[in-house]
Amino acid sequence: MQVNVQQFLEEAGVKEPFYPGKRIVLPCAQTGEFKSHCVVLDWRVPEKIHLEIKPGLSGTDLEPKKLKKYPVSLQMPTYVEIEVINDNEAEEEEEGKSSSGKSGSGGKKPKVNKMASAFGDVVDGKIPALGKVIEMVVMGSEIAAEAFGDVLQKLTKQISQAKISTTALLAQAGKVITKVMPPSFMEPKGDETVKYQYDQEKNADIGFKMTLG
Repeated sequence: MQVNVQQFLEEAGVKEPFYPGKRIVLPCAQTGEFKSHCVVLDWRVPEKIHLEIKPGLSGTDLEPKKLKKYPVSLQMPTYVEIEVINDNEAEEEEEGKSSSGKSGSGGKKPKVNKMASAFGDVVDGKIPALGKVIEMVVMGSEIAAEAFGDVLQKLTKQISQAKISTTALLAQAGKVITKVMPPSFMEPKGDETVKYQYDQEKNADIGFKMTLG
């Protein structure tokens, strides 16, 4: 699932600049002991953004003795992995293919240091805008790809309100159920998400087996 990184930051209410090479911690202070938590946005690896919910306000891993005092919903891992889509790299790759086809040399451009390239883009004011959600885990449970959009939308709203409810995120993921569109001779209900695929070869001789004798 593709996501516009800058739009996500705006809707989540993130005011601090976020770009490749940076890690920021968004505190979510709550009333009551051992209820506060935070959202960690980590872009120190240029091609990947790691978003994680952590107990406490520091954004660091707590020692087990302190971690066990927090609710189980905060003890279990909740994170989102976003693969960054670099438009510049895509353009360079296309240019390389076209020039290779014209010249017939087939030579590849020398690889550049991704971190140095990312920092160079930031200096030039060019920050990748698109990303692709490749993994999502809520309370230790891996979320199915078809639920990425709904869960991320709810998480974005929670971040803007500075209060994350991982149990609500898990419940949102459970609402996404694959419903298959019925064949043409049946009337659809209108809430189907997958089109019915009829395999003629597979269903050709159902109930029509010939017998000798």
